[in-house]
Amino acid sequence: MAEKPPLTLFKEAERLRLRSRFKEALTLYERALEGADTDELRLNCLLSLADTLRLTGDFKRAFRTYLRAVRLSERLLLEAEYADSLTGCGLSLRALGRWHPALEFFHSALGVYEDTGDLQGVAFTLWAEAGTYRIKGELREAIRRFRQAKKLFEKIGDKRGIGYCLTGLGGSLRVSRRYRDSLHHYTMANTLFRTLRDTFGLAYSYCGMANALRMMKRFKDALRYFRLATRNYKKIGDKTSYAYTLWGEAMVYLQLGRLDDAEKDLLVAKTLFRETGDERGMVYYLLAISQVEYLRGREKRALRLLQGAQKRADTFGFGIERAYVEALFRSMHKGAREIPLNLP
Repeated sequence: MAEKPPLTLFKEAERLRLRSRFKEALTLYERALEGADTDELRLNCLLSLADTLRLTGDFKRAFRTYLRAVRLSERLLLEAEYADSLTGCGLSLRALGRWHPALEFFHSALGVYEDTGDLQGVAFTLWAEAGTYRIKGELREAIRRFRQAKKLFEKIGDKRGIGYCLTGLGGSLRVSRRYRDSLHHYTMANTLFRTLRDTFGLAYSYCGMANALRMMKRFKDALRYFRLATRNYKKIGDKTSYAYTLWGEAMVYLQLGRLDDAEKDLLVAKTLFRETGDERGMVYYLLAISQVEYLRGREKRALRLLQGAQKRADTFGFGIERAYVEALFRSMHKGAREIPLNLP
């Protein structure tokens, strides 16, 4: 059977990606890119391929693909695609824990979007910056930018954008220890994603609801929502989000004293964090597994693991996670009654 034309392959891949069938879409994007006979199609393939690689957790390859799109769009003098490529570079680096260069990419993209009057681009970049400030540990700035982005998405009628701002706010509010507000925002996002039939958004909001419920000590409800998140993440093959879901579930098991179940989840999460190069994820793994080891009476090993978390948090400038490390050190020195800590 003759190979389909590259444009046909690209359109089929786009349809698959909209249905969150990322693995199948990746194969078609690669075939379309290989056969692309125009610069325009080649650029569209690069951008969509990079987006899909990022959504499935292959951040290093996504970054390299976005860089190819940056160079091609710059050569073709296409400002919108150039800004989109810069934003993609920033999102890939952010996922790898490199928030400082990520912010530089976002700043450059934002300038182009503002100059060209692209409100959609401005809103998306504000959303991306907000998430980066959350990773940096500047929660007030994160919340402020998520709200700015949400207002813009509302102005242009982008419901999906509104949904992702709601999830971003839910996460930032949880880390700010405003658990009821967090649950409220994640629940609103979940309702919106249901109407949009957005599998990724549904999974993300289920995980957020579970984490908010976990912090409210509603552990049975939390486990139910973690399982719903897992079911959806497995459908789309998102390794990174699935790893964080396993981490959240493990934290519930820690609170319930189910150490074997917690360790089982954490070992799978660690493998996924390593596969995707997620340094922040590795800090969270070490924060959790150190508590498992401590509760098993292996205090020296627990402290060594915690020191590893401290080193990573310091190296990459993760402010919130550094505070969690210090809280755990204090708790371990005080004695077993303080452990386990239910970290947001």
